[in-house]
Amino acid sequence: GVVIPRTRTYKLNATLVKNDREYRFTGLKGTFGDSDIAGKFTVNMAGERVHVDATLATKTLDIIDVSPFIGYNPDVVAARGVQAAAAESGAAPARLLPNASLRAEGLRVFDADVRYTAARLRSDSIPISDISVTVDLDDGMLKLSPLVLTMARGKLESDIAIDWRRRPAHTQYDIRLASTPMAQLLSGFGVAEAGTTGTVKGRIQLTGDGDALHDSLGSASGRMAFVIPKGTFWTRNVQLAELDFGTFVQKMFEDKLKDPVQINCGLVAFTVRKGAAAADPILIDTTKNVITGRGGFSFATEQMDMAFRADGKKFSLVSGQSPVQIGGYFSSAKLNVISPELLGRAGVGLGLAVLAAPPAALLAFVDVGDAKSAACGPVLQGARAAGQRTTKGKPRDDVGNGKKATSGKKDDKKFLGIF
Repeated sequence: GVVIPRTRTYKLNATLVKNDREYRFTGLKGTFGDSDIAGKFTVNMAGERVHVDATLATKTLDIIDVSPFIGYNPDVVAARGVQAAAAESGAAPARLLPNASLRAEGLRVFDADVRYTAARLRSDSIPISDISVTVDLDDGMLKLSPLVLTMARGKLESDIAIDWRRRPAHTQYDIRLASTPMAQLLSGFGVAEAGTTGTVKGRIQLTGDGDALHDSLGSASGRMAFVIPKGTFWTRNVQLAELDFGTFVQKMFEDKLKDPVQINCGLVAFTVRKGAAAADPILIDTTKNVITGRGGFSFATEQMDMAFRADGKKFSLVSGQSPVQIGGYFSSAKLNVISPELLGRAGVGLGLAVLAAPPAALLAFVDVGDAKSAACGPVLQGARAAGQRTTKGKPRDDVGNGKKATSGKKDDKKFLGIF
């Protein structure tokens, strides 16, 4: 009756000792898929429910072997990729989030206390190591707390609780990213280490209902915020799927990007309601420009509709950069240069129009250089759009109206207490 994720082919050796209704497996060693595993575990069948106690360790964990834990078929991922595995799980053709249920009925049959570590994650673009998680399953209440890993020399700590006693399952996500170098974090996406000193830190707090990851996030509400303190940022002109990340940075930060972008402070934050994430706010202050963003994305449909605009701080005889749109789906992002008139429409198709205030004055052919420098205090605190100010202390009128996206008076400093 014990439910385990569907792994790829595994081969294990261990010593078994039976004592009444307790089974002890020691000296465990073997492989599952392209990952190794070692440790010990005990299965005790004497109580009301079967109880599993385990201490397991992996030296190298292949990213494909992680897929069963979030609802993907690892064999399909290995053979045909993530999108094919998502489609097989029941997700729509253009989606990535799996729609396969994690078999809730079996998680009421047994209890578990598991301690797992992995020294390194084998991945082409995500630098992750030093993974550790404590798994506690008690009568259908599943907690992954703490779940800790090192990502590009920064630490990510999570507490995730899934209540399988409720139908559908109720999940609480609390994910905290400590200060992490962007050069290492985004190196697989074309960001150059030489010339990039910027860091990023953030927090995600979401609550959703659903037996599958897609359903849980598609119904989730909460807040996501990522803060960028002072530093530099430089990118190589490479492709990220169909989204040209290098060109995006060139269009938004500097005309030719001959030198690294000098960032004073930045905040990329979203208020999430029923799976729809609205920018609240996106605000990046550099030495030359103020970058703002509108729109958002949907976990339910996996569509994106965000518009970014760079407004110069100094007088220029050439026009400012045209607004840039990121649209499409999680699986196939699209980059477009759009007209200023379309800037205020970002997110309308996702039902986010109510969250956006009318756009500020549009850029003219001659950029008068009137961008309002950001007061970095509220930015670094992760404050909502309504709390953002210019350096002169005036409320910003170019970052939307975050108040309409909130359901309560959450203290932003408390929410981003790790800062």
